[in-house]
Amino acid sequence: MRPLIGITGDYNIDNNSISLNSEYYWAIYKAGGQPLIIPYIDVEDAGYFVSVFDGIMFTGGDDIDPVFYGEAPHPKLGKINPVRDEFELKLCRLALENDKPVLGICRGVQVMNVAMGGTLYQDLGAQLQSDTPIKHWQSAPGRYGTHEVKLAAGSRINRIMEKECISVNSFHHQAVKEVAGAFRAAGWSRDGVIEVIESDKYPFAVGVQWHPERMFNHEQTMLLLFKNFVEACDPGRK
Repeated sequence: MRPLIGITGDYNIDNNSISLNSEYYWAIYKAGGQPLIIPYIDVEDAGYFVSVFDGIMFTGGDDIDPVFYGEAPHPKLGKINPVRDEFELKLCRLALENDKPVLGICRGVQVMNVAMGGTLYQDLGAQLQSDTPIKHWQSAPGRYGTHEVKLAAGSRINRIMEKECISVNSFHHQAVKEVAGAFRAAGWSRDGVIEVIESDKYPFAVGVQWHPERMFNHEQTMLLLFKNFVEACDPGRK
């Protein structure tokens, strides 16, 4: 039986709808999991969803409201969705506390970090100081990598990818700033932006800033990430 993977959708607060790019659920399915979209019902139901699913994947979307990490909004802050933020932050904390495998993608890595007490750059262009700046919102289609990420030797992501340096796509203007105590940084772009966080305290807790679901059909390395996540979610392994 395939592990049951809950995937957070993009909740539209304006028309009260939930959508999900099909590449997310195809990545999970091709990696051996059974994907299901998690509905946004009530924040108090987060614990129920943690109990139902074998693992949870947090997906991309709007900026996280900086109130959740103790900051005032920067002028370059983009659209926020407090309903989604509150639900996903609690869902992530409960999932980790209950040893459920967690994978975060783009906004998802930011959710993981903020949920456990970390902070974010609200806008890289305005706040990041770097002698080697790079473009983090590419013009090329998502299947193409446009900058490199160096992976920490011996890290979980290094073992999963089987490489020390990978080419990734990039569609973000925010990023992890101060890493939460539960995690460690495990991958960086040339300008010093943290592209990966992970932890050995939990069965599987990896967050990446790029979009591997847009690359896995053309880049085997990205499929390995989803396969490792799904394998960690298999109830038979516990």
